[in-house]
Amino acid sequence: MYERCLNEAERILASDKDVIVPVKKIWDAVQKQGRAQGFDIPALPDFTALLEGDTRFEFLPSLDENGEPIEDNLRDGTDQEEELESLGFYSGDRVKLRSVELTPEVIGGLIRQKVDKTMDALARAWERRPEKDPDTEDQLLDILAKTQKLQREVKNTFSAERMKELGQLLKKTERRNGTPENNAGSHTKERPDAKKKATVPKKKLQPSKKRPKVKKPSSTSRSKKSGRS
Repeated sequence: MYERCLNEAERILASDKDVIVPVKKIWDAVQKQGRAQGFDIPALPDFTALLEGDTRFEFLPSLDENGEPIEDNLRDGTDQEEELESLGFYSGDRVKLRSVELTPEVIGGLIRQKVDKTMDALARAWERRPEKDPDTEDQLLDILAKTQKLQREVKNTFSAERMKELGQLLKKTERRNGTPENNAGSHTKERPDAKKKATVPKKKLQPSKKRPKVKKPSSTSRSKKSGRS
């Protein structure tokens, strides 16, 4: 049962555009498949533990601003939470496939998707706004205007072209950073040869010790000459 659940979770996660997906969203999808195909699904805490213990998945726990795990105290099954989940907003831990690399292009796409999803949710909220409530309308309009501005900035900043250029730049940087390491390794290999080369001149310099002896008579002769003069 557990292996079938994990295989189904892997398949669902691989087809999700978000790459980093809430565990509860995966659990809901696996539950639907379990009901359709006739296999049992463990409870959410057990399902979460299965994902965390499987090497195919990279588990990303929810952390607060202090880096501590967030306790999920949300009201499971409440109308508010169900409505948020219907809009694609899930609370709790996240998970991704370990085989999927988070390149700048992927990260840029995720940010654009999140902002677009937020804009869609706000548009739905505007359609469902209470009637004859000008304060709520003003608040929604203000939020919509700010989110729309953010959406334009995100599309410009995290465009596919820019993220591709950034990815290529990072690859070049990695290659450059790798070159000194290779050179450092080659230098260490050359050190023994350098030592050998250093010993060779010492042997060649040995005959040069005789040179001062040859020069000494000339220096004395010069002194004699200087005496004669």
